[in-house]
Amino acid sequence: MLKFGISPCPNDIFIFFGIIEQKINTEGLNFDFVIEDVETLNDLCIKNALDISKISAHAFYHVKPNYDLLSSGGALSEYGPLVVTKYPDKLKNLSTIKIALPGKLTTASALMWFYWQKKFHDKKYILDIMQFHQIIDSIVEEKVDMGVLIHEGRFIYASKGLKLVVDLGQFWMNETSLPIPLGCIVAKKSLNINKTLEKTIRESLNYAYSHFDEAIKFAKKYAQELDENVIKSHIDCYVNKFTFDMEPIGFHAIDELIKKIQRKGIWL
Repeated sequence: MLKFGISPCPNDIFIFFGIIEQKINTEGLNFDFVIEDVETLNDLCIKNALDISKISAHAFYHVKPNYDLLSSGGALSEYGPLVVTKYPDKLKNLSTIKIALPGKLTTASALMWFYWQKKFHDKKYILDIMQFHQIIDSIVEEKVDMGVLIHEGRFIYASKGLKLVVDLGQFWMNETSLPIPLGCIVAKKSLNINKTLEKTIRESLNYAYSHFDEAIKFAKKYAQELDENVIKSHIDCYVNKFTFDMEPIGFHAIDELIKKIQRKGIWL
């Protein structure tokens, strides 16, 4: 029984629906799914506690010695994390800015660091690390000055009265001309099951698309936002051709992210 970590976000549940619900042939592989926030999955892989997992592309930098990067099941997209605030004009006058981050090892955190160095390098910061679904409320309640949104937050922040500071995805693509490497699937090197696992993930994806309404209904059980249009929009943004196969450009995007982390460091 292989411990397989995925997040509860709609794209992950949609991708792995066919496997979780035993709708497809898994080529003799048996899985025990661990469904947790992506930062929790990052930490579990750093501790070598999961056999297979979705992790942030940023976290792959830390687990490379023990895990292989798979070509299917990941999240590369033109839609990246968003930085939002309640009072945009207030940011200009602050000498210290309190920032909500959805985990220090998320790709969102790395992208925010790159942007901070370029646009806010003259200011001090205080980090407030929290789970992604807590960030919008923290900004609305003015517990933080701005926050980095991932997952469903992209689709609902405006309805909460929040304003966009920057689209970190557009920032990344302007800087690199590469898709945004948000998340990836890794498997322990010792398992030696990469090809079988990649095939199984692609079959699960095909099953979800051919049973779309059923897969959406299943994803709704785990989603933070229950509006079906939000769930569908989320899947449209983050499940794409790169989910089937990252292709050389996807691997290159992750390599570029890691090189930037090595050159520019990360939050202290």
